[in-house]
Amino acid sequence: MKPVVAVVVTWKRERELERLLDSLEKSTVPLAGCIVMDHAGTVPGSAARREFPVRIFPDLSNPGPGAGWANGTRRARDIFGETDILFLDDDVVLPPTALEVLQREKLGVRAICPLLEDAQGRLWGFPEPSEIRLRRLIREATTPADALRLLGPAPHKFCWATGACLLVDSDAFAVAGLHRPDFWMLGEDLEYSMRLASGGGGVFTCLAAVAHLPPEPPDGGSARRSDYRKFCALLQNLSYLSFHSRHSAHMWRYLPGNFRRFFRTHGHGVSSIADASFCFWQGAVRGRPSGHPAGERLRGRIAARELRR
Repeated sequence: MKPVVAVVVTWKRERELERLLDSLEKSTVPLAGCIVMDHAGTVPGSAARREFPVRIFPDLSNPGPGAGWANGTRRARDIFGETDILFLDDDVVLPPTALEVLQREKLGVRAICPLLEDAQGRLWGFPEPSEIRLRRLIREATTPADALRLLGPAPHKFCWATGACLLVDSDAFAVAGLHRPDFWMLGEDLEYSMRLASGGGGVFTCLAAVAHLPPEPPDGGSARRSDYRKFCALLQNLSYLSFHSRHSAHMWRYLPGNFRRFFRTHGHGVSSIADASFCFWQGAVRGRPSGHPAGERLRGRIAARELRR
């Protein structure tokens, strides 16, 4: 098996990062190292005191997860050489055998991911299976055990997957490249997984489940404003992927549902309709993810509007 280096992007989540590193220390497959891209500059040096080498790189420009993962991959390959890369969100917790299972099931493909579960052991998220029959079956599952029973243990090809936990083979970077930096946030992981999956190069396994435990969002207007900006970024990025990515499979079928969810969450006011229309126009028509200047201008208008209220 090839050595593995974890790459984590974090922003003001010191507690979650410590929890993640604690879980990685218990892995039955020891890591060769870990690269932490700290986009807030708040991770203490004590976080690096682990049984495996941890290198922390502050980047106060906060360029977003895509840029962070790309920069972290470059750092990892410069420091540790041609290793496999385990991309991780800072708010996941890996059981001890997760990496062992992913390594064993990855043979012959570019990338593999596990299922994701919440704090109660329910299925939190899953990749989009390439096989139509499996798409229906996995949506019937409530827990990872249900998914294993319904889909079986063999690795299954995916169309796309989240980046919360994704093991990528060292040879895949020559084919798929790195994460794109122009999505700002939400969708950069889907785009990257689509490139990895092109030609059947990405699989998921129901034999491993990783806990995804984001912190409780704070109450109040600041949290709602942040969610609104992120949701707009997601709409623009998904609109872009649906119409401008040659690897996006059938992503466009899910686009109306995401717009409906946006309006259910934020209402049908003049501003929300205008912002959603702008996101669709920029993403689907003009072919610009949310990290482009147009997306930045939208976030600036949203912030200015909130200040006037």
